[in-house]
Amino acid sequence: MTARMLLLLFAVLLASCSGKGRYGREICALHDQLEAEIANSATYDSDKEKRLESLKRMARRALTDADRFELNNRLVEEYEAYNSDSALYYLNLNFANPILASMPNEYLALRIKQVDLLAHAGILSSAQEIAADIPADRLIPAHKQRYFTTMCTLYQYLCEENVHGAQLKEYEALRAAYADSLLATSAEGSLNHVLYGAPELSRRGQVEEAADMVRSHLGDYPVGSREYSMLAATLADIYDSMNQHEQESRFHLLSGISDVKGSIKENTSFRRIAMDCFDDGDLERANRYLKKSISDATFFSARMRNAQSTRVLPLIDDAYSTMQNRLAYSLRVQVTVTTVLVIVLILAVLLILKQYRSLRRAKHLTDQHNAELSDLSGQLKTAVDELAAKNTELNDSNKVKEQYAALFMQYSASAISALQHYQQSLRVLCNQGSSKALLLKKIESSEMIDKAMRDFYSTFDEAVLSIYPNFAEKFNALLQPADRIVLKPGELLNTELRVFALIRLGVDDSAKIAQFLRCSITTVYTYRSKMRKRALDPENFENQVKNIA
Repeated sequence: MTARMLLLLFAVLLASCSGKGRYGREICALHDQLEAEIANSATYDSDKEKRLESLKRMARRALTDADRFELNNRLVEEYEAYNSDSALYYLNLNFANPILASMPNEYLALRIKQVDLLAHAGILSSAQEIAADIPADRLIPAHKQRYFTTMCTLYQYLCEENVHGAQLKEYEALRAAYADSLLATSAEGSLNHVLYGAPELSRRGQVEEAADMVRSHLGDYPVGSREYSMLAATLADIYDSMNQHEQESRFHLLSGISDVKGSIKENTSFRRIAMDCFDDGDLERANRYLKKSISDATFFSARMRNAQSTRVLPLIDDAYSTMQNRLAYSLRVQVTVTTVLVIVLILAVLLILKQYRSLRRAKHLTDQHNAELSDLSGQLKTAVDELAAKNTELNDSNKVKEQYAALFMQYSASAISALQHYQQSLRVLCNQGSSKALLLKKIESSEMIDKAMRDFYSTFDEAVLSIYPNFAEKFNALLQPADRIVLKPGELLNTELRVFALIRLGVDDSAKIAQFLRCSITTVYTYRSKMRKRALDPENFENQVKNIA
């Protein structure tokens, strides 16, 4: 029952955490790029402000009205997609410039620009009034395209301004008429011809031709220019009419990226991107992009764009709030499920620990003693192997060494037999059902180890003296008379003599000697150091020991 509960909880957790990407790889990459550009927008705006400040300084220092007029025109161009109030301010400065009285064509050009700026700012009634006073028949050819472009823009915005019925048809007809005039006077392939010709083709159902026209000229302008932004937005609208949603989103995003890089505040891209995200269910991005649209429109003073974005804001805000509430509920569910899982796992771990604690303790104790026995066996085997190897090297030259090897082989067999006997005795106790206390007493007994070590040292001493019969006497001969070693009755060698017997046999490493004699390395160092101090020739003492025959 517990396992089923765990599986059910895991399934609920996985289900609550699962998700699906909303966009394709390219659209995701463009969203990431757009958000990176938005994060860097302060830098772009700062660069824009520096250019504007430089032009303002130049205008203030201008020596002639003509220079001032030209610099103010440049400021209008810089401000026209950035801040409409500032653009109109510098336009009005040129209206007040005395030089304008002698330039009637420039006066009409300023009026056309004024209509364009007012239309983009959403002050459409004022733009209509000024446009009605412009004598179109007196415009020079250089100004006619700008006039037709401005009038197309004005009536396009008027069509978007909540008009219906006959008025909408009137505005649409006027926009189409000005568009035809523009196309008739603009060179094929020019920006105006593409911007206004492609939508006309799209309205007539020639959407593929319209898309091809815009695509073929999009690369003519750098990302960050107003031209690129307008062409990308136009291409997005064409793909929208073709119901190609991914391509529409792609070019809206490219237009938005260009708007940010060029500090273009008069834009439609962010509102359209927000609506794309809203349609795709990405409410968080939709909310963020729409607020960016409103912020740009407010900065530019685009009243109509601001109103368009503001109308959409409640819809996205409500959906965003609903999504946040769902996410909060989902998070609470996940936290609850996770908490239950953690509690179940903790209880399971505690139960397992309680059940196996005793077993682990007994196993640890048994392993410890087995390790000691194994270590002793290993040490004995190592000692036997080392002595056997040494004996093999001297086999051809000394008969006594053959006896020494046989002796240790016999000892090894005896030691192994003893270990087997000890193992068998433990097995018998286990099979007889002996109590745990009796078994532990048997395991903890050091009687066998002590006996094995006594037998081993006895065998080792006999072996050394069989090879070097006078080892103790010759070793003492290397010491000061007062410091010579005196053996106890019945003792063949003691620990100090065994240390140097091993050195004589070629075991010079203190760590190996300590392992062999089951003592610490410090003890071995102490024996060696102490004996050097008691030697007749301390410098050559150990070399002399190695030469004992």
